Amino acid sequence: MLSVRKARESDLQLFFDWRNDPLVVAASFTPGKIEMRDHGPWFLQRLSSDDCSLYVVESDSIPAGQVRFDIDGLSATINYSLDSAFRGRGLARGVVSKAIAAFCTDHGDVTTLVAFVKADNVASCRVFERLNFEIDGFDSKMQANRYHIDLTERALHEYSGDG
Repeated sequence: MLSVRKARESDLQLFFDWRNDPLVVAASFTPGKIEMRDHGPWFLQRLSSDDCSLYVVESDSIPAGQVRFDIDGLSATINYSLDSAFRGRGLARGVVSKAIAAFCTDHGDVTTLVAFVKADNVASCRVFERLNFEIDGFDSKMQANRYHIDLTERALHEYSGDG
């Protein structure tokens, strides 16, 4: 059973470990591993920011992944990663869907979600497509596929949290 909670300061090491996982590094738009001296202040700033929401999605009370929303006005950019122990289990769609439902509850004023996914990250491309995000094409600046979804009441119904 998947559940969602807001990230907290005690998750610092968990997020650090997830961020430096080799597959996460490969999919990241920030190349290479990061150091705790850089990650710690960034993480704490993001936790206290009104322009960011960090969620931990748990599977049977075990942290399975994280979903981050960076808010810019009525739009937010979403990104996620799964713990290596939970990859390949078909959980990604549910993880993202549950986090979107929590985010919409917390930030009902946001009307659009945007995702940037490297084209070779086929699994993540499929996740967003299966969640009815529309592909806007290839963003040459980000060097990634750009997806979006309009969070209307009709779209929100899909994010009831049932994934």
